[in-house]
Amino acid sequence: MNPPNTAPTVDAVAADNSVEVDATALLVKAESACDFLRAIATPTRLMLLCHLMEGERTVSELADLVGAKQSLTSHHLNRLKLSGLVASRRDEKFIFYRLENEVVKQVVIILYDEFCR
Repeated sequence: MNPPNTAPTVDAVAADNSVEVDATALLVKAESACDFLRAIATPTRLMLLCHLMEGERTVSELADLVGAKQSLTSHHLNRLKLSGLVASRRDEKFIFYRLENEVVKQVVIILYDEFCR
């Protein structure tokens, strides 16, 4: 049996002949996965996510780190926020961003280990 919150292995799914696929539910999940992948499918957004793995950052810090203007960085962060991948908080005149959910953290950990180090 798989521990909670982990996906079954391919072998486990193949061995379980009782698994029924609900085509409608699978389509919804596939569309969600595609939205997620589209949201991270630019070099700038991937760099932003890699830097957010290190902790919460302001827009200006992130702009400096990725070598982009603050307006472009804000645009990319807004797209990530609309997709539910990052969250923000305001502290006086600064807006801080952080990774939002566990799925994005797990995916970014893999991407970070592979491409950001």
